[in-house]
Amino acid sequence: MTSTIPAGPVAILSPHLDDGILSLGAAIADWSRRGIPVRIVTVLAGDPDSTAPAGPWDRTSGFATAEAAARGRREEDRAACSAVGAEPVWLSYPDAQYERGADDDRIWAELLEAVGEARTVLSPGFPLQHADHAWLGSLALARRDPAWRFGLYVEQPYAIGSGRPRDHDGRLGFDPMFAWVPASIGARRAKRRALLSYRSQHEQLAEVVSGTWSDLQRRIASMERERGGEGIAWVD
Repeated sequence: MTSTIPAGPVAILSPHLDDGILSLGAAIADWSRRGIPVRIVTVLAGDPDSTAPAGPWDRTSGFATAEAAARGRREEDRAACSAVGAEPVWLSYPDAQYERGADDDRIWAELLEAVGEARTVLSPGFPLQHADHAWLGSLALARRDPAWRFGLYVEQPYAIGSGRPRDHDGRLGFDPMFAWVPASIGARRAKRRALLSYRSQHEQLAEVVSGTWSDLQRRIASMERERGGEGIAWVD
């Protein structure tokens, strides 16, 4: 089996300000403890200088403006990244609630700069049901640098109830072979602590399992225990 320990430094491409840690928080904690530098590049981290009113998701999360949402959620992300030993990097593009404000060429150029000297780059890969995840996953797969060790990750919490990780809708053009990354008890605890930081998101994310935030955490932990960890598929 191909090693799930990446060549460092590592860049995790996260659509929003929580996806990277929801999906790979325990692995990130273990890698950082091994001395592997990890940065989480959130591409749709919102514009902290926006003058727009809050979009539907941000408004339900308790924010009155897009600016307040970007600033508040970045502070949550800063605390979460600290808990798992990752460096947060934020691009100021809005998510699907708003107009994105730039074309793919411009965003990709900025993303490459944010990735920097990373030797391993991981991108959303399953189930790609959210429009922002599908956009970023397809963009990264199509434009990835051949010098990278490039992989796709199983997206939480959206993978819950989605069955075996595979190319459901033909977005990738191949069926990724996911390996399950085991994590230490300490790393799993670090992930749980990190996820507590995203308080503004708990109630809405919990709707994925029609329950509470505690219910969602249990479902994610149970799924990852059954499979042996968080999921990564390396792409040649």
